[in-house]
Amino acid sequence: MNKSTKRSVMNKIFTLHSPLYIKYPNGETRVIEEIFQHSKGVLYFELFWEKDPKYSIHLIEGEITGDGPWRVGECSFHVLGCNHTHPQMCEMHSFWQQELLQRPEQFRANDVVKIALEKGAILPDDYPINDARYR
Repeated sequence: MNKSTKRSVMNKIFTLHSPLYIKYPNGETRVIEEIFQHSKGVLYFELFWEKDPKYSIHLIEGEITGDGPWRVGECSFHVLGCNHTHPQMCEMHSFWQQELLQRPEQFRANDVVKIALEKGAILPDDYPINDARYR
């Protein structure tokens, strides 16, 4: 795989508008709220990360491979299938979306990019940041 192909495969996971989940080698799964490229692999935020950021923001180290599902280290990242494929995770994602719409004050959406950058996230040049603090 040449460098430009590898780059486009890597970027696809970070530009999807579909919800994602991660599957750990032990079978454990987590629904992803936000995902960022990192020099060591992937940085992701679980749903409701605000409740316990210390345990809900994760760096998965390793090269990103695949074209969906993607592998990073020993973990795999998948598009969340909401047509009866992953009912519990879809229910959790739907609940999160409702809470986000009904009670936006309990979420720290504006802090996600700031925290991700503090943790070493790499943003694409065309990332829509309108705040001069991040430039």
